[in-house]
Amino acid sequence: MASANQIKFFSDAGQFLERTQPFLLRREAEHCLILGLLDGLRVGEQWGADAPLMALVEERGAVAGVVLMTPPHNMILSWIGDDSAIDAIAHELHAAGLTIPGVNSSAEVARKFALKWSELSGRSFRIQMAQRIYQLSRVRNEVRAAGRLREPDESDDVLLRKWRAAFSVDAEGMDREEAEKNAALPLPQSRHLMLWEVEGTAVSMAGFAGPTPNGIRVAWVYTPPENRGKGFAGACVAALSQKLLDDGRTFCFLYTDLANPTSNHVYQTIGYEPVTDATVYSFLVN
Repeated sequence: MASANQIKFFSDAGQFLERTQPFLLRREAEHCLILGLLDGLRVGEQWGADAPLMALVEERGAVAGVVLMTPPHNMILSWIGDDSAIDAIAHELHAAGLTIPGVNSSAEVARKFALKWSELSGRSFRIQMAQRIYQLSRVRNEVRAAGRLREPDESDDVLLRKWRAAFSVDAEGMDREEAEKNAALPLPQSRHLMLWEVEGTAVSMAGFAGPTPNGIRVAWVYTPPENRGKGFAGACVAALSQKLLDDGRTFCFLYTDLANPTSNHVYQTIGYEPVTDATVYSFLVN
């Protein structure tokens, strides 16, 4: 019997976003990464060396799943409620001869795709990171570390390059040479970094990117080792989140590493509420 699932590929990010956005907005926090990346691609930003892979799976004419990959980065899958749709995506991409370095999705969807892709490709996989997605609509009024949030200026360029590289090594597991190379590149226009300053000295940073229709994602939270344990990151994220809400966002979204219980606790004291768990799997070269 022929599958009820149909895979459709897109080359125009604007058309793809228009077709998939109603589906993605049903779980806006869970899909904040896809929505934000597509918003950037729609206006011409490049997230990888090659053209992005944009595809959807339809069931009886309705969107049932969304696929986005910006090589060389991991593929991102939306929430998918039907296992047959996950299998259909895996079969279609394998038949096309595509190389997939890894997959990022809600925990169950990512696990099911990783198992199917391993079966088809013969490549084993491992967990690269277990994450939790949070959403905030109001910053809790708590006493936090002293200091102020400020925009960086040209005098901060060297420091930001250093901290961007350190974040990539510490939080993303990137090797130092690659991290320093990436940090030397200018930030895409849609990515913004802010600094937390105490008595004229920058002590922590956080950023935001990936606007969605109702929210925006907070990311790149980093404090150098000598400044940790003093509440600077929490104060920085709280002030940045309040700024984003004041600027008109209904929600702020945030991914955390489940291996770091301290940061997960801090974000919840700010007002971030858990939405779902997500997992990043890497496919190994056998």
